[in-house]
Formats: sequence, C-alpha cells, structure tokens
Amino acid sequence: MTGAGVSAASGVPTFRGADGLWRRFRAEDLATPAAFARDPHLVWQWYDWRRRVIAECQPNPAHHVLADWSLRFPRFTLITQNVDGLHERAGTSSVIRFHGSIFEVGCWRGCAAAPRRWVDMTVPFEVLPPPCPHCGGPLRPGVVWFGEALDPDVVEASLEASVCDVFFTVGTSATVYPAAGLVDHARRHGALTVEVNPDSTPASSTVDVALAAPAETLFPALDARLGPHPLALDTERLRLRIVLPRDAQAMHDLWIDPDVRRFLWDDVAISFETAAAVTAASARDFAAHRFGLWSVHTREAPDELVGFCGLRSEGVGAEPELLFGLRPAWWRQGLAQEAARAVLRHAFSTLGLRRVIAATDVPNQRSARTLTALGMRLDRRAEHHGLDTLFFSLDAR
Repeated sequence: MTGAGVSAASGVPTFRGADGLWRRFRAEDLATPAAFARDPHLVWQWYDWRRRVIAECQPNPAHHVLADWSLRFPRFTLITQNVDGLHERAGTSSVIRFHGSIFEVGCWRGCAAAPRRWVDMTVPFEVLPPPCPHCGGPLRPGVVWFGEALDPDVVEASLEASVCDVFFTVGTSATVYPAAGLVDHARRHGALTVEVNPDSTPASSTVDVALAAPAETLFPALDARLGPHPLALDTERLRLRIVLPRDAQAMHDLWIDPDVRRFLWDDVAISFETAAAVTAASARDFAAHRFGLWSVHTREAPDELVGFCGLRSEGVGAEPELLFGLRPAWWRQGLAQEAARAVLRHAFSTLGLRRVIAATDVPNQRSARTLTALGMRLDRRAEHHGLDTLFFSLDAR
C-alpha cells in the first residue's frame, strides 16, 4: 500500500508532510462536495494546477521497482492512496486505486448519458469548471473527496489482497481509515508487515519491520538483493533478459529506429514510414506485456542487444502472440529460432498456455521460414494493420 511519500521524489507535492499543500489550504476549502458546490471554479483551479504539475512528473525508482515486482510476483497487488497515476505510468499491473484518479472526471450532476468516471488527460482545461460533453453541466475530478464513501468494490478487493505473505506500507502516514486498517488486517491473517517511511508514523510501533528510509532508495536496494529475475531464459548461445516496464519505451524506440528498419523484415528493407506506422499501431504491446518480453543477447557479448522475443497479451487474435526480431547483423545464424523456441517452451511448460499464434506480412519470407522452422502451421491469411498478413499457430504438445 502506497501513499503520497512514494511520489514525493517525483516532484508531486505531498499533502501531509512538513512542506505539504495542506499547510496552505484546508481540505474543507477544496476537497469536499460542499466546497465544490460552493465554488466549483476555485476547486477546479486547484485541481487543474495539480494536474499540470503531475503531468510533468516522471516515475521514480520506487515506482519502477514496484512495477517490476508486479511482473515478478504472480500474486502481487498494489493498493495506492495516490491519485497521480505514476504507478500505472511506470507499468505496474494489478493496481487498486483507493481514492480514484486525478486524470479521471465525472459529471457533477450525474447525468444519465455520462459514465460514472472516464479518463480525460487534458492539461490545462480551457474552461473551469470543464463542461460535461453529455449535458453541459460541470465536470468534477474523479477522486474520492472527504466526506464521500469509498467504492465498496475497491474496499473489498483491498481486503482480499491484504490476505498475503508480505504487506508493505510505503510512504503513507497510515492514519487515514479504512486504508490504515489494511495493515492490521494483513497482520491478523499472518502477513509479515513492513513499513517504509523516512519518518516515524503511528504504524511504526505496530509493524513487524520498520525501515526508516525513503522509498526511492530503499526499494532499489531490496530489489538488488533478490538476484536474477526468475523469468530470465538461457539457451546454448543466448541469454534472454526480461524487459521490465522501465525498459519498454526504449525497446519501442529501437523498433522504429530508421537505422534498424529491417529489424526482422526481409532483406529488401521496407520504408521507415511503413515500419513506424505499423509499430505505432501496436506501441501498447511494449508497455502492456503480461506474458513477457525479453531482450536477446549472446553469451559471448552479454551487453550487446541482438534483438527481442516476447509474448504479448493483446495479440492479433484471442491467443497470446509470439514476437521476435533480430538486428540485421545477426541474421542467418539461427538465433531467431533459438530465442523463439525458448519463449515457446516457457509459454507451454511454465505459463501453461495451450496455443500461441504469430503473424508476418506476406512479403516477409524470412519470418515465414522462421515460423515454419519453429513447427508453427499456417492458419489463415488476412489483412492486418493494412498489410497482407499470414497467421501461424502452434498448439501445446
């Protein structure tokens, strides 16, 4: 469970620290339904300013490590009292937002045409308060204000997640209930409870371990003690390192780099514009992997990137899709098959998947030969991303 202290190193102002915003504003003036009813323009001035500040902030090392752990540990859940969305921007999966999101909005009047909440990343708004696109009335921030009830489904999911092996309370004063009660709930169900906070809090004397350090320094140190990632895959000639959420954008940048535009394609390079258009259409794949994405390195040159291989959770069909590619200098050495076979073994034996698919545009004979060499069979031919595409599949045996 994380609080405002986790985001302080990212430049997000805290509300209860010595330099927090609550020293300048009373909660009753800005973060209650009554305050909004009294002066929605004033409330939105504050929230619009906060949105602009947060939009410029970046996840810090604590966010990145927690995002990595969300992929490393199958039963990981992150409960956050923060509304800044930095955990999600770092790539964390399984996030429960206790107090909503500052980048969500809802109709203040609750008009029937509008969903209860929706994402709106506009920064800044042209008009305050921003109008509801459905009824023209004022929008409200999609956060839980003082005096408002928490979503019972969120509370229930948080209680279920707190029945765990280890419960960290991180960067929060652990004084606001019912969130603060989750620590006690975890302890009563046998969890080791750990507080991470540079300052002493009411929870410090009740947890099993109190670590007086900032999250952005402590979590990288803890992560280093865990050793190699359990999803790392090795073959006779290759080392496959799991691409963590913090690496995803760099992988995508490499994929659309004009200097590697023949990355996996045929010897006759397709245009950079075509490559960029296709990869931009699936850029989310590099940020939303749930089965795994690996960077490929040789054992002889472990620091040199040879290519990548992966399984994306949102493929071209209902099944996970195999992705793989080599930089041109490494073609014709059988490395693509070697890397892809390691990932397929992981898919079938470790993940228990029953079927994996792969796709290649029709002119790409190199990829088609590789897929055939992997034992994948041609299933169908169709248009995908505007390209004439062949679809291969492989069932678990």
